Amino acid sequence: MYIEGLGYVDENIYNAYNVSNATKASTNPVTQSVGQSVFDQLLEQEKANQVQEEKTVDLDSIFKEASDKYGISVDLLKSVAKAESNFNPEATSHCGAMGIMQLMPSTAQSLGVKDAYDPYENIMGGAKLLSQLDKMYDGNVKLMLAGYNAGPGNVEKYNGVPPFEETQNYVATIMRYLDEGVDTAGKTVNVSAENVSDSDNALTKAALDGLQDKLDDYFSYAEYQMLMTYFDTMMNIISSIGDTDGNSFASDNGDDSLSDLFRLGNIQYNRNNINLL
Repeated sequence: MYIEGLGYVDENIYNAYNVSNATKASTNPVTQSVGQSVFDQLLEQEKANQVQEEKTVDLDSIFKEASDKYGISVDLLKSVAKAESNFNPEATSHCGAMGIMQLMPSTAQSLGVKDAYDPYENIMGGAKLLSQLDKMYDGNVKLMLAGYNAGPGNVEKYNGVPPFEETQNYVATIMRYLDEGVDTAGKTVNVSAENVSDSDNALTKAALDGLQDKLDDYFSYAEYQMLMTYFDTMMNIISSIGDTDGNSFASDNGDDSLSDLFRLGNIQYNRNNINLL
């Protein structure tokens, strides 16, 4: 095939160099290696999939992150979650409270929670609310819990834990959980990948294993190394002799051109082998 600026080149090699327009180098396209193009495409695709898909994470890791971010103990967060929903991310109360930490719609909105049924957002929202109550009541856990259950207005009205049976039992239950300890039993939940922290949002080992399987469908790592060696050699040749005549084959006087370099080799590729002819 004839390419403006290159002359006649082997179509297979040219197509290999242009695996995807999206991954073309902004400068001379011959400076981009075929193997790296494919790897880059697959990595970008996998990252995009990770953003769109859900991730399965253990509750303990979310509670730990919420604790670190908002300064509320993991034990208190777990105790509240157990009392509120028994760690059920789909729980909905008769009054409309949602998710693991049982956030009311208006409360969730004020806390910046977009999806109250996403365990990550819900726990983070609950931890944020507890941190606000912690500051309000100077670390008095019973008042914090009363405010969480009955609202700060009622705590202020009664100058302490309101005399409501539900609130009284709620505070007593959680204080007992704090004494006894709460175990999530390794429970895992599905969360939106975009809501996971940056450290957890990196490709997980499972995702990397899956990516390797996809890469193997194109070529093995050994084949990739062979391909890199081949094109590195070509790039060295290009840099050493230059492009003296990009629109023609080598002339009778022996001048080299970029199109000549493409004629130096041909890649015959199949699933199991790369033969450099």
